[in-house]
Amino acid sequence: MNRFRNLLTLLTATSVAVGLSSGSAGAADEFDKFALQSAGASLSSTQAGAHADLTTTFELTRDSGGVPFAKARDIDIALPPGMIGNPQAVPRCTTEQLGSLPEDSECPVATQVGITAVRVIDPVIGTFVEPIYNMEPPKNSDIVARFGFIAAAYPTFVNLRVDPTDYSIVASVEGAPSAAGLLEARTTIWGVPADPSHDDLRLTPLEARQGEFPPGGRPAGLPPAPFLSNPTDCGLERELTITARSYQLPDQPSTMSAPFPDITGCGSLEFAPTFTIQPTNPEAAAPSGIDSELTIPQNESPQGRATSVMRSARVSLPEGFTINAAAGDGLEACSSEQVGYGQRAASHCPDAAKIGSVEIEVPALEDTLRGGVYQRTPEPGNLFRFWVVTDEQGVHLKLPAQIELDKATGRVSTVFSGIDTLGGLPQVPFSSLRLHIFGGPRAPIATPPACGTYQSRYELTPWSGKAPTVGEAPMQITTGCGKGGFAPEISAGMRSLRAGSFSPFTFTLTRKDGEANPASLEVHLPLGLTARLAGVPLCPEAQAQAGACGPESKIGSLTVATGVGGAPLWVPQPGKAPTAIYLSGPYKGAPYSIVSVVPAQAGPFDLGLVVNRAAIHVDPVSAAVTLETDPLPQILEGVPATYRTINATVDRPGFMLNPTSCAPKQVSATVTAATGQVAEPTDGFQATNCAKLPYRPALQLRLKGGTRRSANPALTAILRPHPGEANSRRVSVALPHSEFLDQSHIRTICTRVQFNAGAGNGAECPAASVYGAVRAWTPLLAEPLAGEVYLRSSDHPLPDLVLALHGPLEFTAVGRIDSKDGGIRNTFEGLPDAPITKVVVSFQGGKKGLLENSTDLCAGAAHRAAVQYLAHSGRPYRAGVPLRAQCGKGKKKKHAERPRRR
Repeated sequence: MNRFRNLLTLLTATSVAVGLSSGSAGAADEFDKFALQSAGASLSSTQAGAHADLTTTFELTRDSGGVPFAKARDIDIALPPGMIGNPQAVPRCTTEQLGSLPEDSECPVATQVGITAVRVIDPVIGTFVEPIYNMEPPKNSDIVARFGFIAAAYPTFVNLRVDPTDYSIVASVEGAPSAAGLLEARTTIWGVPADPSHDDLRLTPLEARQGEFPPGGRPAGLPPAPFLSNPTDCGLERELTITARSYQLPDQPSTMSAPFPDITGCGSLEFAPTFTIQPTNPEAAAPSGIDSELTIPQNESPQGRATSVMRSARVSLPEGFTINAAAGDGLEACSSEQVGYGQRAASHCPDAAKIGSVEIEVPALEDTLRGGVYQRTPEPGNLFRFWVVTDEQGVHLKLPAQIELDKATGRVSTVFSGIDTLGGLPQVPFSSLRLHIFGGPRAPIATPPACGTYQSRYELTPWSGKAPTVGEAPMQITTGCGKGGFAPEISAGMRSLRAGSFSPFTFTLTRKDGEANPASLEVHLPLGLTARLAGVPLCPEAQAQAGACGPESKIGSLTVATGVGGAPLWVPQPGKAPTAIYLSGPYKGAPYSIVSVVPAQAGPFDLGLVVNRAAIHVDPVSAAVTLETDPLPQILEGVPATYRTINATVDRPGFMLNPTSCAPKQVSATVTAATGQVAEPTDGFQATNCAKLPYRPALQLRLKGGTRRSANPALTAILRPHPGEANSRRVSVALPHSEFLDQSHIRTICTRVQFNAGAGNGAECPAASVYGAVRAWTPLLAEPLAGEVYLRSSDHPLPDLVLALHGPLEFTAVGRIDSKDGGIRNTFEGLPDAPITKVVVSFQGGKKGLLENSTDLCAGAAHRAAVQYLAHSGRPYRAGVPLRAQCGKGKKKKHAERPRRR
């Protein structure tokens, strides 16, 4: 305000000179010589915060005859930051009271705030002294204050505006009378206008015209009150800048700066702010807004010194108060262009970017400033920030603020550091600032999970250079105290439950608001729920780590709900990058893995890709599938990832396959919370229409080698199930009496400890315990499994026959050897509910052969094995399978398989 008044005075002087002058300007070819010749500024005291008188001077160039080169039209006087005035401290004169002529002016003497002396051509050089009055500013304009005076016969106004770049004051005389002949002006704005020391200079425009001063002085008639205040910073070098424009060449302004007096004594200034803050919602683990108020008591004593202006502020919410991810849903942002940063213009931020409101009490303004708080457009490395905006009473405040998040804990700190070019907040005093951040379901703050008193910490730094004011402000959480625990639920299943059919699979984990947050997850699929991996290109390891898999590896997608309250944020949002689930290769000892990629995008925010790997473990005996995720991210760029729902849908066509068993099963999960608690939710699962599945597997048994009694032929067994039929749960083969076990050929047996040692699946078994080879084909895999046939120690009298298959998956089938009606029987029980195309088991013969003929195989009737099958659907099947031996001249003796009654 002081700056405004000084500028006003100078501008007033200019206007008076313009009004009184009727002299001619210089020659037309010398208009371009119109310029400021000198400029100056002085203070009656350089004490910081003192209510000193401000005097400004300027002089225009003139020709050899003492005449200005052009007629002055506009004069702008820009005060330096921190030079402040308070027009509310002095009564105002209306335009009607000022009048149009000196004899008509009726401005009250109490409204005079200074005096100006101007030197003009009229047509001879003369100096005129005029009183300057505090005027009513026009409504609904960018003029924050106005001064007025009578310049000869012309009422003249000085308009004070706020410079939007540094929030300093610019005083302007605009459109001075064309008969101007201004040469120079000296203007003084009083620091305390009602002070008796100014009584001798209180005069009316008529007295000024007549050159008469009131004898004995004239009192203001009201108690003294501060009108101007010196800056409260002693470290800046300041300047006063004056710009003059002529009527003849208005596009060629002349600008001159003058040093401003150095400010001293900042250490003696007061600065005693108080700060309060509370959540709008006192409920634990809930969305909340914030109500805060900063109060800075102002010293309004005319003999005192102004309170230091605040340079910066930092407020840190207590541990446990974090950003609520749900706030990003539907949120927009306001750019520098939209807010009109650095412009004397109203902001045009989107309504969807508004997150709060603000009220500011500024002593220099007539009413409370009211405005909004808007989300600011994020930048890389600078995501969370906002604008404090108000466009009232001629003030266009666009104050940037930063939100800093502790990336480990999520603790929220709000920083008002001001404008970089200023080195801090605008040097404009305010007595209070009330900031309200909206509450509601999508409020930006999440409260702690427990009730109690929490302490916010604040640090408020003054421009005076003194130590910051540091303190704590309590915040209360008083309701919803019973939340907690950890009991997540799951819902899972195939879209179609028809047995043996392909269908999309969905898995959904839900967690109640306020419960502990999931930190890791294991999903146990029911027996028989498998996937056809064949035909799906695996995402390469490098791309899997980066979440940059190609679409050829995609098998599904995810949706995730996060945040607190009744309206969590769902990712992906419409129009944002999609999520994806990809199939990848070995990971953490598992043969396959899935890669989940979730772009963390919400509203204007992009926190990057969240990539999570899950190892796919396949049980080597039952083929049951377990997915084990990496630790779920708990915080992203300082924003807690509070999982409310995690939904995974695997919908690649022909990928997920239903079991052929309709027995009741379940999908189960092992969920570990960030607090260490463990939950094991389940959901029922049961396929349908199993009875409609056909079941008639075919087995071939071939002997190669000696056919005579006591010979040891090699045996090859080939199992060929039919496509689309139920999978076998048990297969039992009882060889005819023509074959028995030659125990003298049992070289050694692998123990269970040896079988499971090392990499497992027989890798450490003695070589002599291998008695054959096995190969198996399944439509689920792109390549067959192959391995060895072992004799392994058993709980039964005879060793077990174990098929150890290797390849993309490791699989073990255990057959129990026993005797059936005096013959050899081998039974594979508990086979996986997975489709197979063919299985070939080859046993050694000769000196390594386990079988011995009890008769001549080529003599007499065919020898048949009794085979009993049981499908996972529950359907049995029996068949008599002939042993095909090499009889005659190397030809096989062929016998057809004979089905048996079921």
